[in-house]
Amino acid sequence: MNNKIIIILSVLTTFLVTGCKETHNKAIDLAYHLTATAPDSALSVLNGVDQAKLGKAEMARYALVYTIAQDKSGQDVDNDSLLRTAYTYYNNREQDSLYSKCEYYMGKYYMLNDSTEQANDCLQKAADVAEKQGDKYTQCLALEKLSKVLGNSNPRAAVLVARKADRIYSGLPNATNINKAYFRLQVTDALLLADSLDLAEEECVAAIKLTKLTGDSICISDAYQDMASILSQKKDYKGSLWCSRQSCELSNNNDVSKLLNLAWAYLDADSLERCKVFMNKIKVDKPNDLYIYYYIRHLAATKEHDYSNAVSFADSAYHYIEEMYGNELNDKEKYYTSLVTAQYEKGISEEKANLIIWVIGLIFLSAIVVVIFIVYAFRQYKLKAKRKIKYEKERHEMEEKTHEEELRHKEIQLSTMRSYLLKKINIAKRIEEIRGNKKDVVVLTEEDWEEIRMFVDNVEGNFILRLRERFPNLSDDDVKFMILIRLKMSSKAMGLIYNISEKSIRQKLFVYKTKVGLEGENSPSLRSFIEAF
Repeated sequence: MNNKIIIILSVLTTFLVTGCKETHNKAIDLAYHLTATAPDSALSVLNGVDQAKLGKAEMARYALVYTIAQDKSGQDVDNDSLLRTAYTYYNNREQDSLYSKCEYYMGKYYMLNDSTEQANDCLQKAADVAEKQGDKYTQCLALEKLSKVLGNSNPRAAVLVARKADRIYSGLPNATNINKAYFRLQVTDALLLADSLDLAEEECVAAIKLTKLTGDSICISDAYQDMASILSQKKDYKGSLWCSRQSCELSNNNDVSKLLNLAWAYLDADSLERCKVFMNKIKVDKPNDLYIYYYIRHLAATKEHDYSNAVSFADSAYHYIEEMYGNELNDKEKYYTSLVTAQYEKGISEEKANLIIWVIGLIFLSAIVVVIFIVYAFRQYKLKAKRKIKYEKERHEMEEKTHEEELRHKEIQLSTMRSYLLKKINIAKRIEEIRGNKKDVVVLTEEDWEEIRMFVDNVEGNFILRLRERFPNLSDDDVKFMILIRLKMSSKAMGLIYNISEKSIRQKLFVYKTKVGLEGENSPSLRSFIEAF
């Protein structure tokens, strides 16, 4: 097969050198056929084509085939400079066999650049026309991408679209297990966004079975990662941890997002030490990954009651989320600026070409008519261009304001979190001061007791609520006494609070045993019972 491709490339090169006009068409035909099996060879063929000698239709076909070859080679088509040439030509030619493919790749481009509305429009057109033309493969691809676009705005519709894509592809005679698995995983993702966890788990189990038939470790890894997300939302943290481990092992531990998900799974499963050790091994450099990295560290520090580090990690997470949104805003600004500029320059070039054609056609009739037409056409074009630029500018300003509101909302959330953590830290320090007081009598007001109650409930897992549910006959004073025991106050410190001797405190400890049902010679001490409660 490789020898045949080399021979074909050699022949094409010879023809291209001779400058035969017909060779260009054959070269594009060959490249189009090679995109399915040898996309890199297709790119080599296309790179040898002289674009200057192509007509408008052939240039559009060249641009589209080049985009398809890039996509098949694993390159994300995030630059529309070439693709837009094809899109401009095929946009109003629904009868053309390449129309649906052009709409699909334009929709994919918009999806990669977060232009949801345009992506939805192009992908829907691609799916509809592909269905009419009987091109089921392109229809499936368009529906699968459309499901991803709809996921955040209309999750229920996304589920229906994903199921349709999966059903159509599974019925194709040349359907492969690896593609079947990924279509099924898209159904899983759509159900997960629609909060249909049981159905998502059922579909994911089926997808895992398909991935195991492929023997592709990356595919299997992706399936286990989806299952980990489902089990995490179902509060099955042990199962989620197991699936995350499988996912990372199968991907050779080189996928940062999967490594971060595994660290989160350790955190959810209360394996704090494993989580911390694992986080130290992860190397991240992208702002969105760094945000998740520091947010996980913040949660781990909070669980360990390490509030100073918790605040520090929260600040780091906030810094990177600011950077992430800032970069996103800058990218969008560059994109819209380049788009407006490109459209403006393209409009000018097209208008000039039209003017030249009109001048040549009308010069024999009247020089005056030509001058009037040029002035009128140019003014109309200039007015239209100004309106378009104004519209794009207003749209950009609106998106910028929306983004600023989002950042302000994030800042408020993080500020609230910091204040809450700092307050808990101050309370914790105050309790430590009480523990260390060995001489003076400590006077606690009701406001002090209320702060201590809030601290204990937050840090000790709703201790007071659980205590009252278990022992409803305890009075408020009894509960206060139990709180001091829970905080591991010494008898001497408790004596300072109650202004009684240590001996009296020990007697109260013995008396309180009966209030919580600790009777008999072999019963544990009140302190050990309350501290373990």
